[in-house]
Amino acid sequence: MMALHLSFEEFRAYFSDGILTADELQELFCSIDGRQANNLDIDKLSDYFSQHLGEYLHVLSALENLNISILKAMDKTKEEYQGSSVLGQFVTRFMLRETSSQLLSLQMSLQCAMEAVEEQSSPTWAP
Repeated sequence: MMALHLSFEEFRAYFSDGILTADELQELFCSIDGRQANNLDIDKLSDYFSQHLGEYLHVLSALENLNISILKAMDKTKEEYQGSSVLGQFVTRFMLRETSSQLLSLQMSLQCAMEAVEEQSSPTWAP
């Protein structure tokens, strides 16, 4: 099996967050790569982030399970919605709206957290 690699340009395009400088991104790339080549092994990148998951291991695992559950529900909805009663279709639409509302609320909370972290990480931020 052939290993997948990421060039520094691809790495920078994906990981650039407006806070780390190009030099800092290059330093991170090289520290993960270890070989000082311009093609980072994807497995090394995965290993690097795996070491730093902390509490996010549970978050990402829960999101993966949520994604699977939502996809299963969508498949079932697709199969059964047309043949459902008017009341059954109403309940399905309600469940879809409620699910969407809950996801949007979660997304808004995450967005606020990201903005707060980015604000604190900004070079002009002073405590």
